[in-house]
Amino acid sequence: MSLGNSTTVNNQVSDFWIRNAPYLRLKNIQLGYTLPAKLLANTFISNIRIYAAAENALTWSKYPKGWDPETNTGGSYYPFLATYTFGVNIKF
Repeated sequence: MSLGNSTTVNNQVSDFWIRNAPYLRLKNIQLGYTLPAKLLANTFISNIRIYAAAENALTWSKYPKGWDPETNTGGSYYPFLATYTFGVNIKF
């Protein structure tokens, strides 16, 4: 006797893999400050800007740690990465 696919447990309806999916993500943020020109008046520098930026900085969700709520893979992928950048722009 042969069992077709319709009688195996793989076709049974289940909510085992359903997750609570709401999430909030801070995707991109940039902060910068340009020094006032009168502070640089007696120097050979015309402009100084200090900045910080972040990509994928924070995610709030009920997913397991390291899972990306925007990817439907059940956690079998590389960890979700965040990038932080800091710098100074100087014009002479």
